[in-house]
Amino acid sequence: MKQYLAFDLGASSGRAILGTIDNGKVTLEEMHRFENGPMSINGGLFWNLLGLFNEMKLGLKKTLEAGANLSAIAIDTWGVDYAFIDKNGFFAGIPHNYRDPRTDDVMPWMFNRVPQKKIYELTGIQFITLNSIFQLAASVRDDDQVLKIADKLLFIPNALTYLFYGDKSAEYSIATTSQLYNPTTKDWAWEIIDALGLKRSLFPEIKPACSLAGTLLPQLQEELKCGAIPVVLVGTHDTASAVAAVPAQSGKSWAYLSSGTWSLLGVELDKPLVTDAAMAANYTNEGGVGGTIRFLKNIMGLWLIQECRTEWKRRGKKYTFDELDEFANEAEPFRSFINPNDQSFVAPGDMPARIAAYCKKTGQPVPETPGQILRTALESLAMRYRQSLDEIEAVTGKKIDMLHLVGGGCKNIILNQFTANAIGRPVQTGPVEATALGNIIGQALALGDIKSLQEGRDIIRASTETNVYLPQDKDKWEAAYKKFLSVQ
Repeated sequence: MKQYLAFDLGASSGRAILGTIDNGKVTLEEMHRFENGPMSINGGLFWNLLGLFNEMKLGLKKTLEAGANLSAIAIDTWGVDYAFIDKNGFFAGIPHNYRDPRTDDVMPWMFNRVPQKKIYELTGIQFITLNSIFQLAASVRDDDQVLKIADKLLFIPNALTYLFYGDKSAEYSIATTSQLYNPTTKDWAWEIIDALGLKRSLFPEIKPACSLAGTLLPQLQEELKCGAIPVVLVGTHDTASAVAAVPAQSGKSWAYLSSGTWSLLGVELDKPLVTDAAMAANYTNEGGVGGTIRFLKNIMGLWLIQECRTEWKRRGKKYTFDELDEFANEAEPFRSFINPNDQSFVAPGDMPARIAAYCKKTGQPVPETPGQILRTALESLAMRYRQSLDEIEAVTGKKIDMLHLVGGGCKNIILNQFTANAIGRPVQTGPVEATALGNIIGQALALGDIKSLQEGRDIIRASTETNVYLPQDKDKWEAAYKKFLSVQ
């Protein structure tokens, strides 16, 4: 029996999850949960990194006090965001949140320095304003004084790992989310970094996923009354860990959808696919566990639903998720559609009004009731998944037979069925806790407790209950898909 502690941090919460691998199966136990979210300061959005570290220490303490015999710990988080360390090893400034509006208009400024096509050729990454490249471009453009004292840039999971073991490095999967990594040279995209006028020394050594980083700092060992627990760099980008947990069988043709606040839909490749067709379709080549490439597209995801619920709560309507599902289920189908990735949906705010405004702008019936708004969002997400799968097949030449849906979105039964209907293929859902499971499998790989990624997936498949959704009402969804395409 082996036990590992996974710190899994998302944009709204974080958890310490104990994973036990025993007899070819893995079980999970949540040891600590804590809130996360952007802090609004003077019109900007930031992360409370030290507050997160304090909560993580508490999670580790609770786990040790519960009697766990830990083989290792590891951290995964969302991508693109970063913190700066000064020459004395302290944080310089407050890390920005990826939804901070400072990047809204920075793309043209960046493309004047390095053409868009050149950036894609060098990085193979999808263009989204929240990417690290555009965050750094905004800092350079705005003469951010923090750049003058910064000694190292550490992505959020690596910055938190630094607080546990003291090493300044960038793990492969999280580095690739930055749009500053060159998958061909397997190094930083120095041409872009130089064009921004950033010092090369700011960018740390890149280390592979599932590698042993070190052991817990002596000060933390003393504080927590524990030994030198190994600290592992797993797929520190949460989607890299989630994809590692897809319970796919070897030799099958499948795509994955990591469904949560964001939807990340793609396929696993052995090498990057950086072509004109991939760029035109705006696909990304991010790093995965085992040196793989996650060829995928970022889609807005359940953020649309979450923000609608938040806005209605502000208005005094505290709907449960079951109530929201009922509203959506009873609403008229295929009434209106949105493009989930439209820039108007990125920032926090009045999402119902934004959805209504999009429909009005595109000449469609304006959704007014909660049910109409939710149905519009959910059907549009399902259609966007269909569009993305069609693009993947066209760009890769690879036929997709099944979609593996993992993550918290597995719980949204309505969206799962809509997705199967829209894509015309079976959708297998599970595990819900894909990111934590991938984190734990990554730790086991790093320590040699399992021998391959496929062995880890076999363990997860043997431990996970899955559901399969089969397509329904094919002709109706096919006709509605053409309507969806017409309003994009």
